Amino acid sequence: MADELPALTPGSMPDGKQAAALFQRFDSRPVQPWSVPSMETIPQGAEGELIRYGMKLMQQTTQLAGPLAEDHSKRYSRNNLNCVNCHEAGPSGLPGSKPYALPLVNAVNEYPKLDPKSMKVISLEQRIAGMFGKGEVELTPQKPEMQAIVAYLHWLGGQAKPGMAMTGTGLLPIAMPNRAADPKQGQGLFAAHCTQCHGTTGEGTPAPDFAKGGGYLFPPIAGDDTYDDGGHMYMVPLLTRFIYANMPLGSSAAAPQLKIDEAYDIAAYINSELPRRHAPQRIGLYPDPAFRPAGFAIPEYFPDDPQGFHRARFGPFPHGSL
Repeated sequence: MADELPALTPGSMPDGKQAAALFQRFDSRPVQPWSVPSMETIPQGAEGELIRYGMKLMQQTTQLAGPLAEDHSKRYSRNNLNCVNCHEAGPSGLPGSKPYALPLVNAVNEYPKLDPKSMKVISLEQRIAGMFGKGEVELTPQKPEMQAIVAYLHWLGGQAKPGMAMTGTGLLPIAMPNRAADPKQGQGLFAAHCTQCHGTTGEGTPAPDFAKGGGYLFPPIAGDDTYDDGGHMYMVPLLTRFIYANMPLGSSAAAPQLKIDEAYDIAAYINSELPRRHAPQRIGLYPDPAFRPAGFAIPEYFPDDPQGFHRARFGPFPHGSL
């Protein structure tokens, strides 16, 4: 089967059979142990400066590259979030180094790869640019900021073995409750566990210097400065997995503070009741239904099927489909 697979050339669009084989090969990679380098191993000289700049960009994204950045020529990002708000730092303090908090410690070994959202092969640089969104200025591979972030990710993944997956990456695998998520129950849980940081409306806690690119003390999970209604986290199963392993503040996959059922209902409340930016391009996402996640619920894909839309939005979700 490997001989039948197309080359992973960014921009290429494998057919359905090839796509299935590519996804299977990606999911069946051997797994290596979790590994994070020490900050002391960052080299000296120009290479080290580039790595440190990439790390700083991830920590202070909104100040250095956000829509309110002082330097207009570097306003690459669409929103006022820092990369580390989602790709959290672990005990090392390195952005993207917390297990099951969308870590980036093996990112350099995952690209190029087939992206189910577009059914195209994308490069690491394309993935980074996509995460920044469409700001005032396009973040291209030639920009020093892109080169710095890529340099940081190569250093962060320098201890990883090529061609292998890594334990602790992605989101924590959990079994979803065998029921529909309850946003009403989630509203009470949100008030009890989430509002202290994210606010009663979910729009975060702005930093005192927000207007000058300071971003948020605690990031929003509602409004224009967070994921839109076509984003990965707009899927209840994925948001549940992130919340369970990382929220409230101080939680981890090894020491969660919420029950899975609680995270499940909170995710349903956040995604169904809190306002967020509309993504008009979402109708073109996950174009092949065979590779569409069970939790990707947009009404355009469920014409005249309100029950199907409700199941896709709130579950119960088929085991192994997430």
